[in-house]
Amino acid sequence: MGRRPKHLVDRDKLLAMVPKGATRIQVLDEKDNIRYKEIHDLADKDVIQVTKKGDPVVMMAKPGRRLDDGVITLEPANDTIAELMKQKQSIMERDPIIETARTAPESTDLLHFVMVALAEEASSIGFERQEAERQGAETSNISTRRINALTKLVETWLKRKDQITTKEIDLKAPTTRALFQYVFEMFKDAMESSGLEPETTETVFAKVAKVLESEQW
Repeated sequence: MGRRPKHLVDRDKLLAMVPKGATRIQVLDEKDNIRYKEIHDLADKDVIQVTKKGDPVVMMAKPGRRLDDGVITLEPANDTIAELMKQKQSIMERDPIIETARTAPESTDLLHFVMVALAEEASSIGFERQEAERQGAETSNISTRRINALTKLVETWLKRKDQITTKEIDLKAPTTRALFQYVFEMFKDAMESSGLEPETTETVFAKVAKVLESEQW
């Protein structure tokens, strides 16, 4: 019985190191393309890729966690990608645009934060254009991107301006409700100090509360 080629023997050792739950393994195929393959689909010429520690690069699925459409939530392929994803998530959690869109989408602050982000992007593209000019590179595409970013910024500014000038009072906003509560308490004290029957006061405020909870508010 002949011996197996060395690269296949090495591959067997790497496959034995694949952790439980791995769904795919990263390989360099015969066309020199890096791709993920299911273990049972590996070809003889596929070269398994390894981490700095010598472990095979795999794609993991978190046990028992599936999205509503049945797709498995996958683990990062390696520690470096996991750290990058962690940093990205941390930045997103502190992003004022995401935070405002999540907690107060009706707030006028949302467009303000969008304007700031657009301005930052336009400035970044402007720096990129200056560097291209300094190195004698083509700048027309960069200029087009900057013009588009500035156009979006102006459009957002116009929406923001219109939003501020035509803003209506949000009767369901916490601050508005707090103001109404203060006024109603003063009104209630005035009714009681005027000698009105408690039943009358309660009836009036019960009707007011019903109106406030209706769709017209």
